[in-house]
Amino acid sequence: MLSLIALALLPLVSLGLEWAEYRRTIGLPLADTPALGFDGVRWVDDDGVRAAYVMPRSSAERAGVEVGDVLVTIDWGRIENAEDADRQIERATGNVLTYQLERGDTPLALDVRIDRFPTFLYPLSRGLWASAAWAFGVVAFLHLLAYLTVAPLAPRSARASRARWLIGAALIWVGVNLGRIIWVAALGPPPAGPSLRGAVFDVLTLVALGGWIVYPALLASQSLRFRTARVGLGRWVRLLAIPPAILGTGVLLATLMGRVGPLPPDAFAVPILFYVCVYLAASMGALLVSRSAALSGDRAQTAGPVWSRIGSGVVLVIAVVGALIVWSRLGPGPREADVRTASFVVAFQLLSVLPVALVSHATLRHGSFDVFLARGVGTLAIGVFLFGLVVLADAVLKGLIPSGPQPLALGALVVAIVLLAQRAAPSLRDWSQRAFQTERQRSRQQMDRFGDRIRTLLDVDTLAWEAVNTLGTALGVRSAVVFLQAARETDDERWVKATYRPEAPTFTQADLHLIWERIRNDGRVWSADEELNEANLPGDFRDRLLRLGAALAVPVTTGRGVPVGLLVLGRKARRLTVYDTEDVERMKALAAQLALAVERLRLLDRERALIRQTADAEMVALRAQINPHFLFNALNTVAALIRDRPSEAESTVENLSGLFRDVLNASGDTLTTLRSELRLARRYLHVEEARFGDGLSVAFDVDESVMDVHVPPFSIQTLVENAVKHGIERKRGGGRVTLAAHRAAHSHDALEVIVSDTGAGLPPVGATYGIGLSNVAERLKLLYDDRASLRVEPSETGTTATLLVPIS
Repeated sequence: MLSLIALALLPLVSLGLEWAEYRRTIGLPLADTPALGFDGVRWVDDDGVRAAYVMPRSSAERAGVEVGDVLVTIDWGRIENAEDADRQIERATGNVLTYQLERGDTPLALDVRIDRFPTFLYPLSRGLWASAAWAFGVVAFLHLLAYLTVAPLAPRSARASRARWLIGAALIWVGVNLGRIIWVAALGPPPAGPSLRGAVFDVLTLVALGGWIVYPALLASQSLRFRTARVGLGRWVRLLAIPPAILGTGVLLATLMGRVGPLPPDAFAVPILFYVCVYLAASMGALLVSRSAALSGDRAQTAGPVWSRIGSGVVLVIAVVGALIVWSRLGPGPREADVRTASFVVAFQLLSVLPVALVSHATLRHGSFDVFLARGVGTLAIGVFLFGLVVLADAVLKGLIPSGPQPLALGALVVAIVLLAQRAAPSLRDWSQRAFQTERQRSRQQMDRFGDRIRTLLDVDTLAWEAVNTLGTALGVRSAVVFLQAARETDDERWVKATYRPEAPTFTQADLHLIWERIRNDGRVWSADEELNEANLPGDFRDRLLRLGAALAVPVTTGRGVPVGLLVLGRKARRLTVYDTEDVERMKALAAQLALAVERLRLLDRERALIRQTADAEMVALRAQINPHFLFNALNTVAALIRDRPSEAESTVENLSGLFRDVLNASGDTLTTLRSELRLARRYLHVEEARFGDGLSVAFDVDESVMDVHVPPFSIQTLVENAVKHGIERKRGGGRVTLAAHRAAHSHDALEVIVSDTGAGLPPVGATYGIGLSNVAERLKLLYDDRASLRVEPSETGTTATLLVPIS
C-alpha cells in the first residue's frame, strides 16, 4: 500500500527533489514559474515560423492574426523557430507583445495580449479541439445516463451507492470539463491577472480537477478494499486518500495563491496524469487477482463488484502504457506543447473514465439504462434531422443568392424549419422509438396489454394462469409461480396456484405457508440481487428462497394493505440478463392490478351471495305473510271486526293489503330506508294488534334524524315478526313489543335498532328461530363485513334483539 502511494506521488516528489537539489548546489531560490502564456496560435516551422492554427475568439484572432501568417519578430526580437516563439509567449503571461508578421508580401505589426493557457485544455488545432468537444460531450451524456440509472438503486444497495459516488465523480470531471471547453470556445482562453471571468474559470477548473482526482481514489478504494480485507489489511485502504489529498491541496493553493513554491497550477498536470494511471492500474490489477474469489451461479453474491475480466485487463494495459508515456514523454514538467502530446493527453483523459463502464455494469443492468438510451437516441435523431435540414437549406439559399443570404431569406428559412419541425417531430420521434425499440419495451407492451385484459377475467383460476404466463413470456424467465387466494370469502385458506415452466426444486404451497407470514407482514419486494431488494427478511428465509431458485418475490396486496397473493420468479432465461428497476416497478403495478382483480371477484361473489340472500329473505317474508295460518288468523280477525267494529276491520284490511304491496315493491332491493322498513313493520303490527286485541301492545321510539338511513330490507320486519311469534304468541296473557331506533351511544356514525318484547323469552337450548334471523345476519356480513352486527339476548322481562348498522 505504501509503495503504491509513493509511486503515485513520484512525479511530484521528483519535482520537489529537483527543486531542493537546485537550491543546495546553486544556493539561490528557484524563481517562480509563471502560468503558461497562450496567444491562441500554434506556430510551426514551415518556411519560417508560420501560424498553422488560430483559435477563434483568442487574443491573437482578435488582434488580426490569420492562418498562414509568418512570424518575424516578437517585441522586435528576431524569431528563428517555433520553439523560440513558444518560449517567449509562455513567459509573457499577462503582457502585450508586438508581433511583426508577413502576410504574403505585406508586412504587419500587431499587438497581441498573452492570456493564460487553459489547464488541461488544448486548442492547438481545429481537429483536436472539435474532436475533444464531441468526445467529452458523448462521454458526459453516457455518464449522465449511467448516473440517472444507478441513483434510484443507491438507497437500498451499498454496491449501487458506491457506484453512484464513482460515476458522480467521473461525471463531474467530464461534465465540467465539457463546460470549460464550451466556455473557451465561446469566450476565448482565461485572461491573465485578477478578473471575474478568470475567477469563474478557475472555479470550474478546480471542480473538474477535483472530480478527476477523487475518481481514481474511489475506484482504488472499492477495488482494493475487498482484496486487503481478506488478509486483514482493510484499514490500510484509508491511506489511499493521501495522494489525492496532496495533489488536490496543491492545485487549490496554486490556484488561489498563484503558485506553490515555484509551481503554478499547470505544473500539477503531469503529476495528476501519472497518479491517475497508477491508481487505475492498481485497481484493475487487484480486481483481476481477486476475480477468482467471486462466487458463481444463480446466487452470485460477492463481497465486491464482479467486473469483466477482459475489460479489467484492457484498462490495466492502457493504464500501464499511459504511466510509461506520461513519465517518459512528458517527464516531470508541466508543458504539453505539440499536437501529438496534447492528443495523447485528451485521449487518456477520456480513456481514464473507461472503468466506469466496468464499475457500473453490475449495477446498471438492474436499472433502465436502455430506456434512457432509447429516448436519448430518439432525441438525437430529431436533432440530426433538423441540423441536416438547416445545412441543406443554407446551401440552397447560397446557390440561389450569389451575394449571400439576405436577412429576409434567413428569416423565412427559420420560420419554414420551425413549422416543418413542428409537423415532423412527432412522427420522427414515433419512428425512432419503434426503430430502436428494446426487448424491455416489448415486454412492457405485453404486460400493459394483460393489464387491460384483467378486467375481463371472471375467476381467480384464469386470472392466475394468465398472469403467470404473461410474466413468463414478457420477462423471459426460466420459471415462475403465482399464488392467489380464492375469491370466495368462505374459502380464504384455499390457494389458486399457476406455474410457468416449473423447475426442480419447485416452489410448492407448503413452501408458501412456511414463508407466507413473514413476506405478508413485510409487504415489500424481495430480490436475490442487492440492488433491487426492499424486504428485510431473516437469513433463513432468504436462504430458503435462494435454494428454491427464486430471484424475485412480490407480495400481492390490496389498497388496504391486505395480502391476497404472491408472485415468485426465477432467474431470467437468457444468460447474463438480470431483473432491473423497471421490471420491479412493472411487477409492483401488476401485483396491484391483480389485487384489484381479486377484490373485484370477491365483490362479485359477495354480490351474487347477497342477491341469493335477499331473494331468500323476500321468500321468507312472503311465506310469512301469505302462509295459510297467517291469512286464516288475519281474515278471521277481519270477519269478527266487521260486525262490531267495521272501521277497525276496514283499517286492518288496508294494512294487510299495504303489507303485501310493500313486500312486492321491496323485492330486488339491496338496501331500503329506515322509514320504509318501519312502515312495513307498523302495518304488520297493526294486523297483529287487531288479532290479539288487548293481548298485544306496541310502542315506537324513533329519532327522526335517522329515518333516511339505509338498512337491509325486511331486517327490522323480521325482528318484529320473531318478537310476536316467539314471544307474545307463546305467552299467556300476551305482552308488549317496543321498537326503538336512534344513533348508537358509543358512535354517532352507527344506527342502533332495538326490538324488545315482554313475551315468553328465548327458546330452550338447541331450539332455533328458523332461517329469518340467520338470513339477516348473513346479509349484514355481506354488506358491511364486521361493521354491522345482530344480537338476540334475554332481557329482564323477555327478549331483546339489537341491530347495529353503519350510517355512512
